[in-house]
Amino acid sequence: MSGNDPALQSDDSNLEQFGYKPEFHRVLGFFADFSVGYSYMSPLAGFYALFAYALTTAGPAFFWTMPLVLLGHTINALIFAEISSQYPIAGGVYQWARRLVGDRWGFLTGWMYFLALVGVAAGLAAGVAPYLAALTGMEATNTFDTCVALVIIILSASLNLIGTKILGKMTELGVWAGLIGLGVCGVYMLLFARIQPFHVLFEDFGAGAGHSTGAMFAASLLGIWIFFGHEACGDLAEEVHDASREVPRAMLTTMLAGGGSALLIALGMILAVPDMAGAVSGAVANPADAALRNAIGPVGATAMFGCLMLVAFSAAISVIASTSRLLFSMGRDGMIPFSAAMSQVNPRTGLPTAAVLAATVLPCIVLLIGGFAPHIAEAVINFATAGIYTTFTMVLLAAVFARLRGWKPSGPFHLGRLGWLLTLVALAFEIGALINLIWPRPSSPDQSIVSVMLIPLVLIAVFCVGVVLAARRSVTVDESR
Repeated sequence: MSGNDPALQSDDSNLEQFGYKPEFHRVLGFFADFSVGYSYMSPLAGFYALFAYALTTAGPAFFWTMPLVLLGHTINALIFAEISSQYPIAGGVYQWARRLVGDRWGFLTGWMYFLALVGVAAGLAAGVAPYLAALTGMEATNTFDTCVALVIIILSASLNLIGTKILGKMTELGVWAGLIGLGVCGVYMLLFARIQPFHVLFEDFGAGAGHSTGAMFAASLLGIWIFFGHEACGDLAEEVHDASREVPRAMLTTMLAGGGSALLIALGMILAVPDMAGAVSGAVANPADAALRNAIGPVGATAMFGCLMLVAFSAAISVIASTSRLLFSMGRDGMIPFSAAMSQVNPRTGLPTAAVLAATVLPCIVLLIGGFAPHIAEAVINFATAGIYTTFTMVLLAAVFARLRGWKPSGPFHLGRLGWLLTLVALAFEIGALINLIWPRPSSPDQSIVSVMLIPLVLIAVFCVGVVLAARRSVTVDESR
């Protein structure tokens, strides 16, 4: 972009009003920023991985939980879009919470988001291994999965370190791979491979053992696990051209395009399952694979595994980018250890090198632990989704608190009088989703007490350490004033 571009000058001027000097290269447009969020959401890979769980939990009727969850998250995206329009600053949720409430709340929100992103990155990288095993015919052992996941994290970091333009292109590749999957798993299967009648969408085939309401709440976790990632569009705001307008657009497009893709894929896959009774009972171990192979044959299914790998790989790239910008943003404000290093931006590449390396090392540690103790890594990865929803709740609480103190959004994108109501609705939804997510349900037989109880307790303890650090920092700042 030209230095004389009025939009670029406005971006830089806005950033300077917040007390920061422009250091990143603004090379991302709307589509590239949208690609970061869409790749992070990765509706194709998410649905493929969770399809069997949803079917065995509530039968094909689980489909109707998806639009409800999508509606709740779309309202959330509207609120986040409004906030990001006023505060288009790298670090996204951390900066929003900090600007709306204060340093301590911002620190705690950023700290929780950071813990969650580490688990998300590890989980996405680990998710590539089964697709690679299926593609190559290799055995998916724990050692194989760990090695593949480590390679994915390192490759993702390497692409992050080359430059923001390359980062944008790689996330766009994830979008195109996802659209190919949408065309096959959604459109083609719905039009040409449909086996089940449409009324199957209202049947449970005996799933839930007579507890249909509880089964539907449990099955709604599919949407809860998939429908987030829109917030990532705000993490790279200082690299987006005309950020106060384009970041909100990218967020809302991510939610609508990603959510719409997931609904169409779900419809196509459900109606293409050859043996629904077997899929619901668990006799068909992988109904998504069975539907694909029946619809497009083994060669086509193998090609789809390639698309799934690209989608998951692109998502890992996006999450490492988000984590590094969060660390940079918190480091720039002196909020975390090694702040000086984390806040350094390479003037040639326009990237926070140390922050990218930190965002690489920590997921690798989780994966290496998983190589020796798979249940521990699984618990950390499972904790990640709860951490994301806790972060969302914290941002919405900050928005409610700020509105009570008289805050009126002043960015180009704002909701006007609807803002108050939608903020409360979004907050109620996120709290409900978080409760549903952590609600105790029967564990699988191979889960150990260590993975179920110890790791979440350790992560909570780490979060409490963050509370203490935030309190000490607040006291130090007050004394310096």
